[in-house]
Amino acid sequence: MKRSLLLAAFVMLRSLAPAADSSAPYFQILENRNEQPTEQLPLKSSFARVAIDGTIARVRLTQCYGNTGTVPIEALYVFPASTRAAVHGMTLTTGGRVIAARIRESVKARAEYETAKSQRKTAALLEEHRPNVFQMSVANLLPGDDVTVEVEWTETIPAVDATYEYVLPTVVGPRYTGGGSHSAGETWTANPHLTEGVPNPATLGIEVVLNTALPLAEVICPSHPGLVDFKARDRAEIKLALNPGEDAANRDFILRWKLGGDGVDAGLLLHRGENGGHFLLQVEPPQQVKPGQVPPRDYVMVVDVSGSMNGFPLDTAKALLRDLVLGLKPTDTFNVMYFASGSGLFAERPQTATKEHLAEAVRFLEKQPAGGGTELKAALRRALALPGGDDRSRSIILVTDGYVSADHEVREMVRKNIGRANLFAFGIGSSVNRELIESVARAGGGEPAVVTCPSEAAAAARRFLTSISSPVLAKVRIEAEGFQLSQTAPSPCPDVFASRALIINGTWQGEPKGEVIVRGIGGNGEAFEKRIDVAQAAAKGGLEHPALPVLWARERVRLLAGQGPPDSDTIREITDLGLTHSLLTAYTSFVAVDETPRNLAHQAVPVKQPLPLPQGVTAAAVGGSQSSPLVHNGSVPEPGALGLISLLALLFAVQRRR
Repeated sequence: MKRSLLLAAFVMLRSLAPAADSSAPYFQILENRNEQPTEQLPLKSSFARVAIDGTIARVRLTQCYGNTGTVPIEALYVFPASTRAAVHGMTLTTGGRVIAARIRESVKARAEYETAKSQRKTAALLEEHRPNVFQMSVANLLPGDDVTVEVEWTETIPAVDATYEYVLPTVVGPRYTGGGSHSAGETWTANPHLTEGVPNPATLGIEVVLNTALPLAEVICPSHPGLVDFKARDRAEIKLALNPGEDAANRDFILRWKLGGDGVDAGLLLHRGENGGHFLLQVEPPQQVKPGQVPPRDYVMVVDVSGSMNGFPLDTAKALLRDLVLGLKPTDTFNVMYFASGSGLFAERPQTATKEHLAEAVRFLEKQPAGGGTELKAALRRALALPGGDDRSRSIILVTDGYVSADHEVREMVRKNIGRANLFAFGIGSSVNRELIESVARAGGGEPAVVTCPSEAAAAARRFLTSISSPVLAKVRIEAEGFQLSQTAPSPCPDVFASRALIINGTWQGEPKGEVIVRGIGGNGEAFEKRIDVAQAAAKGGLEHPALPVLWARERVRLLAGQGPPDSDTIREITDLGLTHSLLTAYTSFVAVDETPRNLAHQAVPVKQPLPLPQGVTAAAVGGSQSSPLVHNGSVPEPGALGLISLLALLFAVQRRR
């Protein structure tokens, strides 16, 4: 009986023990123990050189790997970048030789890397796991070896509330992969992290050169101590300046700046390639908007009154309408539409913003009970066709929880009609369809906002109204004289707002001469015109901005990837874009191989570079705490398992008494 009980206990405990594999539900934690081998720390340093021209950042990240141990290793390092990053170059330097990486289909690149590794050659492989998570693999590092890998990417920089912000992520945070949340094949999620208090041996350096088309008003670095050196009105250099012992690689590097100027201005960047040129045009709002710089405004509030909007969502929509109209001027107009299975309109033409019209509009909306379906596409089509927005800045404010399935059709309709009106999406509900809210707002040149509970509604509505209340240039048109432009995007253009510049890109042919002209409706309804001398822009910024065609390709990839599960045609198009533009994607990877075989006695040992925990994150994020050490493979028993273990302990105690 005793032997049977012990055997049963052993079997149960064995079944409860966590498996030591890469799919464990928590990251591995490397404790600060004297027996930790130095081979577990192959990354010696990272250095990022960032060149920012206007709204484009070009990044060269140099990673130095070394083997200070006693056996050959394969270094594996997971690192982040921005979701907008277009990775388009990699080089491997080893033994004084510089090898340019080749772009390959991911399966072929992995096969080429594995072959080189088995043939005792030094090789590097760069793969995309997520749009902002990459993995570097460096094979066959001999003891004493130093290998340098340089990765190059480009990205556009957005402006929020009139502030530009460049972010360089430095560490991939923990990913919980238990409870069925682990995606098959994503072995990168099992990457080890250093435990708290263990210094990061890999150093990080950052240098930024900032050039803007317009004068700089302010430059700050809120995330890291930085030295800002102003070289000119439109140029600054920023260097990381850390205190002794401080780790720069445990949090995002953030750089913010504002541009000066009293009125709407514009700048132009040009690139000339073998098959034509690409351009980027930036239309910038004034630093501080005065009342006379705002053109007449027209707002159409489109409110979802379907059954799922009952309660605080509909109440919030009514409050939003009151606050919106109270902030309008006598020259502004508004209208209200509700929709569910059908739609209803407050007035056939825009109404002036009077107290009487406001009271009537609120009563109109309050009479609509929540119920029915969500025919969003038909409602937006009707709103876009409303008269009265030709001589002013028209903005459609969509208030909904987004419970519709025709996401792609709605986005396309909004994108094609962007010249008629801007679209701002305000999502309300306990579980909003964020993908719809955010993607529709982006397609309409507007900003999204999401509220999930009543306590957030008032503050979110105030922020939302502030962001949409100050257009500074409406009905924007981009024209050229003596200069040939084509494939401009977005086309048509959204309005320029105080909180957001307008970025336009496309292609050009011929010689860089003539003028690019920005036209629209400016303050108080007056005609606006800004002429840019193309030859002067070319002389100032040069014709070498190779990032422009790459950024176009990256945006195309992002659009294709965001349309849902990819079919064979989508995969093929993304693959072709990656191969044509030398672009890292989910289906294309970079591989570099030094053809000189190394003198290895045996195969290299794979070593995953441990990452520092992000600043403010404790070991609890990966399944443990400072007082309770984690199992070495990173897994811990589930609560149910702990209960069974306790039961087994009790059975053992009873057996011993017997």
